[in-house]
Amino acid sequence: MEKSLIENAYDEEILGKVFNESNNSILKNTTFKKCVFNKVDFSNIEMIKTDFIDCTFNNCDLSNKSFEEGYFSKTKFLNCKMTGVSFIDGYLENIDFKECLLNYTNFSSSKLKNILFDGSDLSESTFINAKLNQTALSSSKLNASEFTNTPLKNIDLSSCNIDKVTFDLISIKGVTIDSMQAYNLMYMLGVNIK
Repeated sequence: MEKSLIENAYDEEILGKVFNESNNSILKNTTFKKCVFNKVDFSNIEMIKTDFIDCTFNNCDLSNKSFEEGYFSKTKFLNCKMTGVSFIDGYLENIDFKECLLNYTNFSSSKLKNILFDGSDLSESTFINAKLNQTALSSSKLNASEFTNTPLKNIDLSSCNIDKVTFDLISIKGVTIDSMQAYNLMYMLGVNIK
C-alpha cells in the first residue's frame, strides 16, 4: 500500500492507501476504499459526505467530526478517540469499534447493521430513532446514554455499564440485562421493590 498525506479531495475515490499524517484538508463527496489510517489526527480535516469502505483506523483522533449522511462498510476503528462524533442519518454496516472512546457520539436516525462495540466508552451518547440490527455491545460503557425510539430487542447489554442510561419503553423491550442491572433499572423507573 502506498503511504500518503491526506489532502483536499472532491468527488474522488481513493483506493488502497496508508495514511500516517494529515494537513488542513477538505474532503467532499469522497470515498475511501481499502485504506488504512494510522495515528491520524482529523482535527484539521473537514469531511462532507465522505464514505469509508473496507478501511481501518488505528489510534486515530476523529473527535467532533461530522459523518452525517455518511456511509461506512466493513470498517474497523481500533483504539480511536471519537468524542462528540456525529453519525446522524448515517448508514453503518459491518463495523467494529474496539477500545474506542465514543462518548457524546450521536447516532440519531442512523441505521446500524452488524456492528460490534467491544470495550468502548459510549457514555452520554445519543441513540434517538436509530435502527440497530445485529448489533453487539461487549464490556462497553453506556453511562448516561439515551435510547429513545430505538428498539434494542435481542441486544445483550449484560456485560456493559448502563448506569443512568435513559430508555423509553419502545427501546427497552426485549433487551437482555443481568439481575443487578434489572434492579437498578427498576429503581430508575421508580418501581418500589419489597
